Amino acid sequence: MNSKPAVVIVMGAAVWEGGRASNAMRRRIDGALLSARGIHDVLFLVSGGVGKYPPSEAKVMAKLLQDAGIAADQILLDDRSTDTLESVRNCTRILRSLPGFGDVIVCSDIYHIPRCRWLFKLLGVSTLPGKVASGRSQNKASRWVYYYLREIVALPWDTLLVCVPTAS
Repeated sequence: MNSKPAVVIVMGAAVWEGGRASNAMRRRIDGALLSARGIHDVLFLVSGGVGKYPPSEAKVMAKLLQDAGIAADQILLDDRSTDTLESVRNCTRILRSLPGFGDVIVCSDIYHIPRCRWLFKLLGVSTLPGKVASGRSQNKASRWVYYYLREIVALPWDTLLVCVPTAS
């Protein structure tokens, strides 16, 4: 029996000075590893370009996965995306380039997963939420409120960008 691999998508998070993974990135990678536990055939798709500090978010996440024992041939990279919508679009293209895939699991912070999953759905990809620990204790309440407010604004904006054709 030839089953199709599950794909665990890890949405980008900040890279700190010196190429160090931020706490959010580490949580997302830990969640990806937890989400993949017990799945026989799994690929990891890490997404994120270069932010304030190099290297790309995807490259730092790939290194964290390899340090955790994931083989390089199980890791796919989108190292060009600079925002959520671009990540979803690029990850969708990568998924469609595969010979086939099973479940798609999205790993990000709890406030971010609904928008990610919605955008994937708009682009025709059904997803499941990953098992990522809350980062609430690592951030001040004002920062957490900011994250949720940003999502409230970004969700309809990104929906509009996906649904309304642009003039070429």
